[in-house]
Amino acid sequence: MKLKTYLAIIVLVSILLGGCSDYLKLAPDSELSLDGAYKTQSDFEQAIAGVYGQQQQLYRSNSSYFYGINTRADETQMSSGYVFGLDNCTDDSNNSWTYSQWNIYWKIIGRCNIILDKINEGTFNDATLKNSITGEAYLLRAFSYWSLAYQFGGMPLISKTLGVSEVKAIPRASSEETFKFAEKDYKDAIGMLPESWSGSNIGRGTKYAAMGMLARMYMFQSNYTAAQPLLASIIASKKYTMETKYLNCFLDSKDNGPERVWEVQFTGGQLGEGNSFITGLLPEAFKDTKIMPFAGFSTALYVADSLYNDYEKGDLRRDISILKGWTNGGTKDTVSKFIIKYTHFDSYVPKDQSDWANNLPILRYTDVLMLNAEALNELSYIANGEAFNILNTVRVRAGLKAFSSSDLPDKIAFKNAIIKERRVEFAFEGLRWMDLIRWGLATSMKNLQFAQKQQGSGRYKMEDFRIIFPIPFDELSRYNDVAIMPQNAGY
Repeated sequence: MKLKTYLAIIVLVSILLGGCSDYLKLAPDSELSLDGAYKTQSDFEQAIAGVYGQQQQLYRSNSSYFYGINTRADETQMSSGYVFGLDNCTDDSNNSWTYSQWNIYWKIIGRCNIILDKINEGTFNDATLKNSITGEAYLLRAFSYWSLAYQFGGMPLISKTLGVSEVKAIPRASSEETFKFAEKDYKDAIGMLPESWSGSNIGRGTKYAAMGMLARMYMFQSNYTAAQPLLASIIASKKYTMETKYLNCFLDSKDNGPERVWEVQFTGGQLGEGNSFITGLLPEAFKDTKIMPFAGFSTALYVADSLYNDYEKGDLRRDISILKGWTNGGTKDTVSKFIIKYTHFDSYVPKDQSDWANNLPILRYTDVLMLNAEALNELSYIANGEAFNILNTVRVRAGLKAFSSSDLPDKIAFKNAIIKERRVEFAFEGLRWMDLIRWGLATSMKNLQFAQKQQGSGRYKMEDFRIIFPIPFDELSRYNDVAIMPQNAGY
């Protein structure tokens, strides 16, 4: 039994926490149960499982964070109302997707705060486990604050359980202050988390997951000096290796393998712990049992031609990630392209549309390597140096030729190669939008997509203010104070 099978625990914690729909509601409901819970080691094991259960919701369905963030980038074509206007940049503060993700992040923060408030009063048989659960709470709170900051801007910095009136008195901090808050949490997590877990605990956050996520945040801030040592430490640990085959990065039998630094856990068996996100990538009329044993959903995402065409000839990753052509009601469609990156299974055959056991990636080891190569290049371009070795290892696995300094003669050329390589290596892994923002390319690349004929020939426009999402209207209404919770500019 792995972490991903804790359905009963998650349900119990949801009951303890009141099943609340937003942070402002969470605080008072939670307080009702604090005196009677969070006493024993078992209580805290259940509590941290409940936090992971909320993180799982960010990746579980075809209305999840993971689904939506892939449509915001230039990886998928504009589709329909199912993507909430994220794809064509018409979303606003009433967007249900935005509110749902906001809500989940704040649930994670609220639940982590309760654990951190109460854990030193708890009775533990295992002091090491107490330390680890504390580290997990810091990691998951940091993950939420970092995610909120890059997606929505600065947040109210709430580090303990508070009542509604207290929460409403804390104004939004700046993005930089929010990143700083997450940085401290990540560092605290690094000092407390184990290097690895075993047995039924496989899949829980580790020291190296925290290091990698902190490095990712530093890279987002262009702080290469701080990011590179963390990435180098993960590599030097020798805890992880690249899968020899790209396909193995996504096979269910390779879940929690050496390529997976941190991933969201799912289990089949119709236990309520599978995911339906994968089903939502393919259309209702889809029928190919080798790829998926049942029909898809009407929410199917179509792959952008620009991405499909960016794969070099012979790139093995393309056909592992993308299906081109299908039979629709007896008619052969040779044009449409769909995401199949996560439909690869060889251990467990899903029994229904919500029963996929494939884990979904948060941080792969290949990303650690690629971020390290990028950081090394930004700090000092070295012809045919370590950064070249990393880039070429990734390319050779994909069946492509290696680069030398004659191909990439300077820092700019190498960075452009990294930009292109990340686009195809990490397609549909929820990283492209973040990458475009940190490279300063979000507006230009989105408008380049909009200019294409199949994307409306310029009908839509990406404006700079849409680099971050709007604060949900419901949240603004609860605060009803623009000095404390102002809307982001432009919305």
